[in-house]
Amino acid sequence: MKTTVVNLARRLIRAYRIKLSIPYKIHQRQKKNLSHCEDFKFEQFKSNVLRYIEECQIEDESSHYLYSASVNKPTLYASVYACMTRGMLGSIHELPVTLKQKWCNYFDSFQSQEDGLFYDPAVENKIYAESDWWGARHLALHMISAYTALGAKPKHPFHFLNRYYSGSAISDWLGSYDWFGDNLGREDPDNKIMNVGCLLQYQRDTWDDKEAGAAVQHLKDSLRKKLNKETGMWGGFDVRNPHERSRMVQFAYHLFPIFFYDGEFDFDAEKIVGLTLATQNRFGGFGVLPNSSACEDIDSIDLLIRFYPYVSAQLQSEINDSLAKAFNWVLLNQVDDGGFVFRLWEPFVYGSDQMRSKSNEGALFPTWFRSLSIIYILAHFNKSFRAHITNCPGLVFI
Repeated sequence: MKTTVVNLARRLIRAYRIKLSIPYKIHQRQKKNLSHCEDFKFEQFKSNVLRYIEECQIEDESSHYLYSASVNKPTLYASVYACMTRGMLGSIHELPVTLKQKWCNYFDSFQSQEDGLFYDPAVENKIYAESDWWGARHLALHMISAYTALGAKPKHPFHFLNRYYSGSAISDWLGSYDWFGDNLGREDPDNKIMNVGCLLQYQRDTWDDKEAGAAVQHLKDSLRKKLNKETGMWGGFDVRNPHERSRMVQFAYHLFPIFFYDGEFDFDAEKIVGLTLATQNRFGGFGVLPNSSACEDIDSIDLLIRFYPYVSAQLQSEINDSLAKAFNWVLLNQVDDGGFVFRLWEPFVYGSDQMRSKSNEGALFPTWFRSLSIIYILAHFNKSFRAHITNCPGLVFI
């Protein structure tokens, strides 16, 4: 009992210190590193990020990458994040065809012909098969973006999707959740819906799979019926509570791409934007904690930019102010090694021990996600800015 009390006291003290110290650290960091879109040196930024990715590459193995400097095994996840980041920065186009094919062959070597999913022994564990914030289905959604960047496609279709083809499969699945209750965010169905929905779209378009197309339409029709008219998003979240409001926006970010990819934007943009703007903290990030995460930031950034054309001039002005502030914040998360962190001043483990990083150590997942935020914001403010993001389910260039 005494040990439990001591441990609890230590955790409370640590949390209190973080609460006090991180805002001060952010303030000091912002004073030294203030950045603006209009004078941003993109080529220098690109060079620094690509140099970091090169440092993660295994020598003499163009397709093998370490997730961070803290790990010792190359992983498929790391290779995919390196590929997607290099793709959107334009360096994939510079590769000879032979190297692109070598990368595709490497990807293919992990795919199961039976279900179409990808299995990497370096990261497989007891949560890999059934998780969706990370794991087999989550990786598959990333894989299609990486293949698209290389101008290729996976060797096998996604046969695991067949279970969603029957008329009642999606209805039964979505019907198992209380869509208007206050527990939806804790049940965490949104990542799975994004993974399955976007992979169904890819299956529909890449292999001309009519049954997958019918499943996509049924999924979208069902999701529309479950929208909360008071918020324009999903779930019975308490929008007065910062934590619930943030979770609601994260939840919506995972579902809206299924519609965006098919060119559907007919939602209550005014409500969605108003609530998304309210997730921004005083430092420019979009999280309750001052050191907001790479996920929290891009979730709000993406929705603000997507719905920008569909809101009033007043809200457009507020979006521009918000994104300008966010731009500086996202850049602050680039650390000394040239990579980005998931959260400043915190270590991070992403599903596997071979996907971990120390405090203020760059890693490939946040480097990809935060670079994507930078590119989205630059493209929003400068329509002539050239990005190299190829449209793909789950990752639609704005």
